[in-house]
Amino acid sequence: MAKQLETTMGRQDAVQRLLRDMAAGRLSRRRFAQRGLALGLSASAVASALRGGTTMARQDATPEAFTPIGEALDLANLSPDIPEPTEPVTITFASWVNETPMMIMLRERFQEVHPTITVEFQGVPAEEMDARLTTQVAGGNPPDSVFLDQSSVVDYASRNALVDLEPYIAQSVAVRRDDYIGAFLESVLWEDRMYGLPYDGETTGLFYRTDLFEAAGIAAPPATWEELAAAAQALTTEDQYGYIMFAPEAAYYWYPYLWQNGGELLSEDGATILFNSEAGKEAAEFYVGLAQYSPPDFLNSNSYDGRVAFATGQVGMYVAGAWFASVMQDEYPDITDLWDAAPLPAKERCATTIAGDALVIPEQGQNHDAAWKWIEFLSAPQNMALWALGTPGDAGSVLPPRTSLLEDPGVFDLNPILEGFAEQMGCGITGGAPNPRYGEVEVALNDALGRAIYGEIDAATALDEAALEGEDILGRG
Repeated sequence: MAKQLETTMGRQDAVQRLLRDMAAGRLSRRRFAQRGLALGLSASAVASALRGGTTMARQDATPEAFTPIGEALDLANLSPDIPEPTEPVTITFASWVNETPMMIMLRERFQEVHPTITVEFQGVPAEEMDARLTTQVAGGNPPDSVFLDQSSVVDYASRNALVDLEPYIAQSVAVRRDDYIGAFLESVLWEDRMYGLPYDGETTGLFYRTDLFEAAGIAAPPATWEELAAAAQALTTEDQYGYIMFAPEAAYYWYPYLWQNGGELLSEDGATILFNSEAGKEAAEFYVGLAQYSPPDFLNSNSYDGRVAFATGQVGMYVAGAWFASVMQDEYPDITDLWDAAPLPAKERCATTIAGDALVIPEQGQNHDAAWKWIEFLSAPQNMALWALGTPGDAGSVLPPRTSLLEDPGVFDLNPILEGFAEQMGCGITGGAPNPRYGEVEVALNDALGRAIYGEIDAATALDEAALEGEDILGRG
């Protein structure tokens, strides 16, 4: 009983830390639900924790003396040619970030400048968003606006479920298509039309233990594949490993190697699988080969749980998104001086995976103009900077996916570690677009690469098997 009580209290403490991270902007919002589930919480418990999160958070999300970076536009007149509602209207906004102090503050400011529009929050756990929205679209009753993982935008747009935002963008002083970073813009394009507004983003980089590098005589983080393999080997000893891999996330962390070697996932029209090309097989062989330098106890784990191996010095190198920096800074503050981050080692070209969220308007919503004014307000440069970068004392761990903001001299003042990740945003590549069925293909690819990591099949065979299954999936469309 005592042990059970200790475990329960430990889990509660961990959930409290996650909520504080989310409320302060230090935790990537998409990851909150995943980490809660990893702690053993049920989906309903995660949802309940999200709903109750604000009771522990500081409500004053922006100190009065703090001025965010970005062009200070007149927030009441971002698209003056689109009229305000003549009668009060209420629009709904579905997301898993509604209870964060920053989003609450942004809603309050929006309603001050748009008094005839009330924004009603609908809380949806991140891991349930796609299923919930799909059901709502099928039933003809979706929310008026949605905070959506950017990887899902093409899927809904291809089914005519989202509003084409181009006519609105043409009338906006806050949203400029040419200001979005290439890969993030591509993630919301369907038939070259924008169906979402990229809102926050991150790239993948290489975290490394500076103390273990020094002990192994490695002067700098690896910049090439050859240097990466050599460093992994040098860092691997009887009780230490050079690199860490996760079979359940094998495909996602393999993608940069594929792209860096000149390979592609799909043909330009999205109809043909290309990842089992010679370039792809060479990349897979290199990637799978790194398993010999990875702790076997973590192969069946996930990237969040793997932080423990890095924090305790079991692992010298760890590939992850910018979210990992905030986790290390908050959960392991005593070793802040013992690690750093660098761009991913490159081969034929620089390339990295990207992740992020977008703002969309479902086609079947009832108040398109009012919904546009809400997502446009959130996307105004000064508001986007607040959301992504945070405030003094509450620095964010994601980046604004707009060139004008990333080029601002003060963009890294709150969290300098983000600079290396920002440098890679120009190397970012969108995953499965333009084929909305690619998500199903990725499941097959992930399973095959996972078996290769465990040594059940070789890397080339893994890609061929996944490609065969993937072609069948694409053919059903």
